[in-house]
Formats: sequence, C-alpha cells, structure tokens
Amino acid sequence: MKVEAFPLNTRQCNFEYFRVREGPNYFVSFYKNSSRLHYDPKECWRVLGVAKFTDTGKALKEWAVEMYETHLPKLEPLADTSFASDVVEGIEDPTDNTKMIT
Repeated sequence: MKVEAFPLNTRQCNFEYFRVREGPNYFVSFYKNSSRLHYDPKECWRVLGVAKFTDTGKALKEWAVEMYETHLPKLEPLADTSFASDVVEGIEDPTDNTKMIT
C-alpha cells in the first residue's frame, strides 16, 4: 500500500490517497474531527462543504482528480481464444437447407 498525502494538509484538514494492490484505490479525509473513506474524488472534495470554494478547496479538487486519473488500472483488450469462438465460425446456419411445408 502506498499513501500519497495532499500537499496542503494541516492538523485540522488532512487528505490522503491510498494506492492498494488488491481492491479499489481510495481517499481518506479528516476534516472537522470526522474521518471518512471515499472512492470518488469528488466525494472527497464535497466533505469541505462551503469551504470547497476557497483556494485550498479548489487545489484539493484538482489534486484528487489528478490522483484518481493517473492511478487508474490500465485495461488491455484480451483476444478471444475460447473454444466457442472457433466453433461458431465453422458452423453453417441450420436454416440454409430447409424448405417450408405448406
């Protein structure tokens, strides 16, 4: 687990981003004697209430969004190597050689 702290932290207002190997990354906020866990960067920012419009609040929002976007897992497309994909390509449509009885 790697912890990255918000650069403008104080004793009364503390935000940290936790990068973990297993499970989703998350933010931990400590503000107004309340500690909370957040998975969304904007939830972390909303903890500030009216103070989110100050310079520190705006800097927190930028930092939280930056941390969240830079540490997203890289998803690589996987090739379809299943047995079913080979079989489907080789099977003819069963309705090709049928006639309607009237």
